[in-house]
Amino acid sequence: MTNRTPILAPSPLALAFPHIQWDHLGSLRLTSQEMALLRMAETNPVEYTLADFRDASMYARVLLKILSESSSAGCSFGHVSTILEVCNEEQALNVLNADPLGVVTHYAITKLHIIIVTLMADNGVTIGKVFYDGKGGSLIDQWQTLAHVLNREGRSDVFAQSGAALCLVLIIVSSCTSMEANCSDAERNSHPSSFTSTSEALEVTTSWIISQLSSSICNNVGPAIPAMTALMAASVTRRFFSSSGGVKYLCRQLKGKKSCNCY
Repeated sequence: MTNRTPILAPSPLALAFPHIQWDHLGSLRLTSQEMALLRMAETNPVEYTLADFRDASMYARVLLKILSESSSAGCSFGHVSTILEVCNEEQALNVLNADPLGVVTHYAITKLHIIIVTLMADNGVTIGKVFYDGKGGSLIDQWQTLAHVLNREGRSDVFAQSGAALCLVLIIVSSCTSMEANCSDAERNSHPSSFTSTSEALEVTTSWIISQLSSSICNNVGPAIPAMTALMAASVTRRFFSSSGGVKYLCRQLKGKKSCNCY
């Protein structure tokens, strides 16, 4: 699946990321240990941080915590959500000053996507070990943070929603493809937790994708394409997309593609 993994376009505010001052963002409620881990992850190659299961798990959870706090606290302002074109460094720093939590939201999603894609290389620590509970094999509860980004009210943030949807689908599909490839029907039925614990997350994400596809506004469709493409990697998620009516809306969009050049 790695070679065909859909690409997440860079955040238009990526040049602001190195200038985020974690010490000044008290609303994120980061501990000194969490801030130290963030700085370590910036200093070292991502493979170094992800090589150790404990560091990888903590890093992912810190990013999900940041995303939860920043997207909740920053939703009333949302200046970042108006930024659609790539910013130069000066512009990005101005946005960081105006809406630091919005920039932090983009940062957290960008880093989560990097973690997931890196773990897909399967060099020991896997998506299953980081994003699924080791005891029961169930999807960790923090997945709901990504769902909150998809379903937040008010002005939508195109990058944040597209990235959150893609991250969540990749996490879901990793479990599905692993089960399909390595387990018989009997094994799948006797150890269903990781295979079935994603059902709510799959429903939420597929619903968001279809809502974008069903939109008459062309600009709403493009952000859903990476997540929809990733959803096709496993037969169970393909079937769910189809049974949810996704094919009908996709066909409708493809028929109208000649008059819509945004995806």
